[in-house]
Amino acid sequence: MLHYPGLFGLVFLLFWLAGCSRTAVPKSEISRSPSTDDPSNLLLDRGEEQNLVSPTGTPIPGLLGTPDLLLPRNPDHELFMEPGNSIRPFEAVYFDFDQFNLAPNQRGKVIELAEFLAENRDARLLIEGYCDWKGTAAYNKSLGERRAHSVKDYLVELGADSRRIDTVSIGDEHAIPEAMADQASLDRRAEFVISKGD
Repeated sequence: MLHYPGLFGLVFLLFWLAGCSRTAVPKSEISRSPSTDDPSNLLLDRGEEQNLVSPTGTPIPGLLGTPDLLLPRNPDHELFMEPGNSIRPFEAVYFDFDQFNLAPNQRGKVIELAEFLAENRDARLLIEGYCDWKGTAAYNKSLGERRAHSVKDYLVELGADSRRIDTVSIGDEHAIPEAMADQASLDRRAEFVISKGD
């Protein structure tokens, strides 16, 4: 003969224990992993050789060379506070094929960077110049340097202290070999590394 009250009590106890084993995760600890269904949510690691473009062939905002949205622009951020540490909170600027002059539609990004440097006198800036796969390694190394210097010159024109700005050419070292035109356009860029001075 079955004892229904005991059976119901056991089932209730099992449900109660199962419910107690779940603890709510604080919202701040929830993973901020991007949804793979929405390309605008993708965050690429610097080591990934991926370039995403829109159907029209223009770079998709929020992807390669764009700010890390998890890092605030506040210079009091713990990474910025330690001398020697660096962050990449600013968008890359892009260049036309075989060009090193800043296009008018890219200057707003440099103006934003100049404002940051003006407000944070202990910040140092490294400008990295990149090229696509076309041309010789030596030519692209030179072109990458001219791209980095072009951005530096504009920053100085805007009032930035040239002594706080360094440049380096990456050339075509990170370019995608034999990339199609849309992808190669993303390799023609300058990126910005911010660090706190000693």
